[in-house]
Order: sequence, then C-alpha cells, then structure tokens
Amino acid sequence: MAQTSLLQGKRFYCREWVFHKIQHCLQEKTNNLSGVTITPSKQPLHVPGGGVSVPGGITTVSAKSSSPWGVLLVGGPGSGKTALCTELLWPTSAQGTHRSLHKQSLAFHFCRADDSDTLCVGGFIRDLVAQICRGGLVPGYEEKVHDPAVQSTLQPGECERNPAEAFKKCVLLPLLSVKPPQQSLFLLVDSIDEGSHFGEGEQRSSPGSPRTIAELLASHHEFLPPWLLLICCARRQNKAITKLFTGILPSSAC
Repeated sequence: MAQTSLLQGKRFYCREWVFHKIQHCLQEKTNNLSGVTITPSKQPLHVPGGGVSVPGGITTVSAKSSSPWGVLLVGGPGSGKTALCTELLWPTSAQGTHRSLHKQSLAFHFCRADDSDTLCVGGFIRDLVAQICRGGLVPGYEEKVHDPAVQSTLQPGECERNPAEAFKKCVLLPLLSVKPPQQSLFLLVDSIDEGSHFGEGEQRSSPGSPRTIAELLASHHEFLPPWLLLICCARRQNKAITKLFTGILPSSAC
C-alpha cells in the first residue's frame, strides 16, 4: 500500500523558508550524531508562542530542544501543505533538487479522507516497513524485520489488533538497534488529522491502544531514534491533533 501524492509532478513555487527550517532541524540532528556543537541559527525554529505565521497560511511548530523530535506544519484548507510535502519528496524546482532533502527521506505517508486504506494504522505500519527495506538507507534493518517473530506481528489482523506492539517490534526496535546512518533522515506524514476520527466506533484491543496514525505517533515519538526527524502536516483548525501532541509540542497557533 505504498502511498503517494496526487500532486506529484506539479510545479511548486515559493515557501523556501519551510525547507530551510526542515534542513536546519535535520542538520542539528546530524551534528548531534557526530558530537558537533553548532551555533544557533539567526532565524531560530523555536519562537515565542511555538509558531511562525507567514503569508500563505502555513505555520511551523516544533519541540523546544536542541535537537527537536519533529516538526508540525499547520495551515488552513488549501494553504498548500500537501503540495509542500510533495515538493519535499519529489522536487520540481532547481532549488529543491539542489537541496537534496528528498535523499534523506526514510519513509512517507499521505493520509486521504476519501481513502480509508490510507487511514488504517496497520496498513501504515506495514507500508513503513516496506519502504524502509526498499530504500536501503538503514543497513541491517531488513535483516532484523525478517525475523519470524517480527514478521508474525505484521500479519493482517494481528497488526490491526495490536498496532503499538507491531510498531515497536517492526519499526522502533530494529531502527534503534542498527548502526545510525551518517546523516539524519526524516519520516513524513501528510494530513495526519484526516484520520483523527477514523476507528472511533472500533473497540480498542487494550486500554490506550492507538486507533489512528496520529495516536500511534503521539504515543511513541519519544522512542524514535535520535537521527530520525518526524514531519507531520495538519489543518490549523483541528483541535484533536493539538490535544494529542500537548506536552510534546509547545503552544501553537493551531
């Protein structure tokens, strides 16, 4: 279920500031891996209030730390969040190609309200595993997930019944146990709020078991390897996402 963007191949313009900030976060993580001390940027990512509003309606929010766990891009409907994610992964401009940020993509996922398969937590986990194995950016990962005990948690039905266990065994633990890559990578999830009401009628397999992709990432962000940057996009009006990430992100303009 490799998900892609419906905007792939379309020209993208402007919003260079967002790419600069993502590049800054990735560089911070890369520097921290090698123990390099960096000088704070003259235009820091972390600002009072937790966000930076700009013409076009997109805001960036990130954790307040020397090496943020992730970045949340928020904006109103039609403000260009999906287009920005698409340009990050498949650059159409000369500047985008020159930045080469797409080469640091570990995996990506585009949630769509009109496609329930893209909102399924089990499918999301299986897709991540397939992309990481296929990408070859993390040597040793594929060998670890081929372990029969790991594979059993990925089986249809089993993964849906216990997505937290599957995410831990198939994504988190294998990534944490391999040699870190030479440069930081990112995991991109677009329109993460599209699934905020998905599965509300379903019974949880256990108390606290995540029913949505947002719940899964919000409850496991602290276990992501230090070289992995999580990038998520959501509508500014979605209060459920803000509530999910309370304590992870600073107060935002959502």
